[in-house]
Amino acid sequence: LVLVRVVGAQVLMPFIEDLALDDKIPWAVSLVEGLSYDSREPAFEWVTIFLLLGIGAALGAVLAASGKSFGTWIASISKLQVNSPEDSVRIRQHWRFARIEGWGLVVLTAITGWVITKIDIPMMLEITGLQGTARLALQLSCGLPLVGTLVPLAGGDSVSVFGLLQSVMNGALSGANGLIGFFGGTSFFETLQLTCVPPTSEYYGVAIGRLSESIYLAFMATAFAIPIAFVMAFFAARNLTKHSPMLRFVYVAIRIYMNITRSIEPLIWAILFSVWVGIGPFSGAIALMIHSISSLVKLYSEAIEGVDDGPLEALQATGANRVAMAWFAVVPQVTMPYLAFTIYRWDINVRMATIIGLVGGGGIGGLLIQEQGLANWTAVGTIAFLIFLVVWSMDFVSARVREAIN
Repeated sequence: LVLVRVVGAQVLMPFIEDLALDDKIPWAVSLVEGLSYDSREPAFEWVTIFLLLGIGAALGAVLAASGKSFGTWIASISKLQVNSPEDSVRIRQHWRFARIEGWGLVVLTAITGWVITKIDIPMMLEITGLQGTARLALQLSCGLPLVGTLVPLAGGDSVSVFGLLQSVMNGALSGANGLIGFFGGTSFFETLQLTCVPPTSEYYGVAIGRLSESIYLAFMATAFAIPIAFVMAFFAARNLTKHSPMLRFVYVAIRIYMNITRSIEPLIWAILFSVWVGIGPFSGAIALMIHSISSLVKLYSEAIEGVDDGPLEALQATGANRVAMAWFAVVPQVTMPYLAFTIYRWDINVRMATIIGLVGGGGIGGLLIQEQGLANWTAVGTIAFLIFLVVWSMDFVSARVREAIN
């Protein structure tokens, strides 16, 4: 019903509004005025949400009472092998109804998503957008190593990879212009005439220095998060806290903390800490550490909840305290998963550290947003290439290490 409301407010009503404003059709004018509809601000009030919720609940109750609801079909999946002919007929009816309901919901959701995301296929084929994309891609490629370097030829001329790329793109644009003219079009692509000024070695030095800052930022965030998450994970495991009301309270408190801090992206934490400790890598490291703690606690605690209970029961029978039980019965079973999770988190932090500087968290992200603001796309291409190298290298190394651990 909510999806129907969205389609009505953003698909049907704009069409009716056009009929009312342009063609002055009486019924369209009356409907738009009666609903006080304005396509510039399609309202979705709280009263509408609760009204739709009530209608949906009423329809659900009616369908459930009739024995043809989606939930009944779900429940019938486990009873497909039946002996009663009546049950077989009922299950076939459930499947038929579920298929109709499912396809209808998929189609309606797709229509709603198309409207909300403002998908416009013709816009993707506009000459202006395609021309700008080609120009930007060529400028970014100039920042890659050796792309703009001139290579002397035998006849005294020189050529560069950038020049070859520009020639290939111009050839493609000329071919597109030919197709446009063949079909009677009037708008054509312009030929690209760009020059490439490669970044200097000094700029590479600056970019690599900021990139090193990002790598160490991720390392410090991970290093400080590991011991804190290691301790908290034991109090966030259900199987180790279910026997004590106090530990259950601590379990709930840690879970709430995890859900809050993990649901807020590191970029938001970096903004908060940049106000507290100032703009720079320190605020970025704290932001990544906060997010890493909650993520590692979740992974660590789930590994603890999956351990074999045998060693725990054996130590409990000998009279060992809870600390000894955790250290000698749990830790040996979770050491290898802990290592794999930690390396995986370190890999994630390296990726995040490259962009956390966008909001003042230090590292190469700050240089990236600076060059982007100045429209220095050659430098942006250089920075993007360096980030790619680091992320690819870390992904390769961490994958090999996790494979060795497993």
